[in-house]
Amino acid sequence: PRAWFTASGLKYNDTYPPGQKHAWQLGSVCEGSASPGAFELGLSGSGPWRLEYRVDYWAWNNANSGNPGSVDRSTSHTSVAMQHSTLKTECCEPGLYRYTLTAVSDERYQQLQRLDPGYSASVADESLTVVEHRIMHSPQAELRAYMPDGRPMDVSARGTFLRKQPAIKHCLAPGQSRSDGDAQTWASIRDKLPVFRIEFEKDGSAPFHAWIEVFPASGPSEVIEIPDIKGYSQAVSLPDRIASQIGRYHMRLVKIRDSRGCERQLVDPSEVGLGRSSDKSGKAIAGGIEIEYIEAPSARPSSSSPAANPSRNVCLGDILAFDLQGLNSWNVEYIYNGARRSTSANKRLFRRIADEPGNFTLTRICHRSANDCCSDFEDLSYTVREIPRVRVSGGKNVYQDIIEGDMVDIRLDLVGTPPFTFTWQRRSLAADGAASANGGKVLESHTVKNFDGFSYTISTSSEGTFEVTFIQDRFCQYPKA
Repeated sequence: PRAWFTASGLKYNDTYPPGQKHAWQLGSVCEGSASPGAFELGLSGSGPWRLEYRVDYWAWNNANSGNPGSVDRSTSHTSVAMQHSTLKTECCEPGLYRYTLTAVSDERYQQLQRLDPGYSASVADESLTVVEHRIMHSPQAELRAYMPDGRPMDVSARGTFLRKQPAIKHCLAPGQSRSDGDAQTWASIRDKLPVFRIEFEKDGSAPFHAWIEVFPASGPSEVIEIPDIKGYSQAVSLPDRIASQIGRYHMRLVKIRDSRGCERQLVDPSEVGLGRSSDKSGKAIAGGIEIEYIEAPSARPSSSSPAANPSRNVCLGDILAFDLQGLNSWNVEYIYNGARRSTSANKRLFRRIADEPGNFTLTRICHRSANDCCSDFEDLSYTVREIPRVRVSGGKNVYQDIIEGDMVDIRLDLVGTPPFTFTWQRRSLAADGAASANGGKVLESHTVKNFDGFSYTISTSSEGTFEVTFIQDRFCQYPKA
């Protein structure tokens, strides 16, 4: 009896390097192919036939593929064949498979007859007992995230790539989300956003084709197709409507294909396009990169604060109040008279009493949940002014008798920054001629405006109690409005 491989479906491969025999090959298939193929057998004698054959295997990454001295695995098999039989090929691991018919017996000659290894020439004949089949390695790729300067965002402190990294948090300055600015502003902002890249293994065959599923912060997921990727690294350009929305979104590779048509399905097709809300189990989306865009906190003077009105000065005793925006709970940093201070704020209104004159500057606020997401300020700086004051007759109670027809001088010493505006009054005395405990009746009232000096004299011949009821300098007043 005799057995051989027929030429049906085979192609002669003469590309092996010198020293290796050329071989007939079945058409290559991709890893994971549902129909890996089969060799047709030629048989002579009286069936049924019993065949013995050997399969030599070289892994796809074996640099000496096809060299008998570098084989990764050899296995022997036995098969029963009938007329017009085929020999099914291996189906799973990518690499080169060489099939060698080693022996055959039939109904008449039941003792196995050894077969000579026959590679045949460029024309297949009945001596062909060695054939090959190649299962091509499917492309491999990963999604990676980088800072605009090229630093990887998915690498641990030890420099190792985190395949299951937590959500990548990126801080956006207030107004940097796509909906907050015009197209020109957005173009400059995009250059500061993280860069996502598909990185293919170098053993793949370019150009590549990729499909990415993006789960925005809100709304259904969207599959983005990226064709004709000529290199091994490709930046992912996301649509503007989802590239920078405040909130958390997820992106993952769904499928990749190389120039040979080999595909790798990375996500079950039945799970693609369902969106977040369809996952009733509440599980996290498997695979890929999860990124959270956090808007940096902001602060602005509260409408109730004197700091909100640039024309109004901050005076001693005022409450400096700022409306905080962003995630609840902040770290607030400020400088008061050169001393740097930090405090936490859990409410959206941050208040600080101006309890000493000098300079107050709100310098920085950060989200406590993402302490590297901060905003710095240069325009929230205020000078806290002293309250103006006045001393009547040196600040002492002076009782002085006035002879009819004589005049007496009452001196007012003003402290503050001119010009001053103040109101002084003369009140009636008590029946015994002493100052009235309840202030007495107002007999006269005068307001002096825009006085540039620091000492003012009231000359009078009238009896009564003299007092200043209101004073205002360039910045502040007492009592407050």
